[in-house]
Amino acid sequence: MSLLLALLALPASAQLISVEELAKSIKDPNIIVVDARPSADYLKTHIDGAINLDASSLSDNSVVEGRLKPVSELAKIIGGAGLSTNKRVVIYCKTGVSAGRLYWVMKYMGFNNISLLDGNMNAWFAARKPITKNPKKLPPVSFTPSVNSSMLVDKSYVKSKLNTPGTILIDSRKAEDYDAGHIGNAVNIPNDLIVNDSKLRPLSEVAAAFAKIPKDKEVIVYCKTGATGSFTYFVLTSLLKYGNVKLYAGSYMDWTH
Repeated sequence: MSLLLALLALPASAQLISVEELAKSIKDPNIIVVDARPSADYLKTHIDGAINLDASSLSDNSVVEGRLKPVSELAKIIGGAGLSTNKRVVIYCKTGVSAGRLYWVMKYMGFNNISLLDGNMNAWFAARKPITKNPKKLPPVSFTPSVNSSMLVDKSYVKSKLNTPGTILIDSRKAEDYDAGHIGNAVNIPNDLIVNDSKLRPLSEVAAAFAKIPKDKEVIVYCKTGATGSFTYFVLTSLLKYGNVKLYAGSYMDWTH
């Protein structure tokens, strides 16, 4: 069986949930829906029952745009939003990029039961599911992270792997940005090859986009600030079942700093 046929034979990932699936289970007390957009967008309108955790609040842009805040600060933000690992978390945004970033950070911090909403806010609107302007907040909780350090690499690590045949770099930026400058021999797989109008493309198209990336290699993903790279990480690990994927969270902004 070819890799593509094997992928198509897999059951749908529990880490990608449809609008209809979420609408049926959104009132389950064991599910927390998180809007990863800026608070100004959340307050205009959002999925009824969703809380807000702006994905950009997880970055410390004072030195380099997109660089992660320290683990202790991330834990305070996540716990302050009322999120804990004993609940299932469903994340959405406008395009999927911010949701992907929040997904990656939460996985890095020890969450395992996380899903992304396929189609994000556009799909929820199109399906005429309940929306509201009324904010929802959960009581803060004490959150102790269980950091998965294998998910994250820094500039020195990437430099050490530039000429290593067992490592492949993926640049998830747009082709014009990649052509203007990229890291080493990175392969360009733009986010628009896997997403169309904030909805994941069919699995056959997604698999085809990554067909040239061997599954027995270490894969390091980056973009401009780590956001689209985070979504690519989700696709590779959760949908295509790559076993050794890391994110260069600082990405190209950090590389050129």
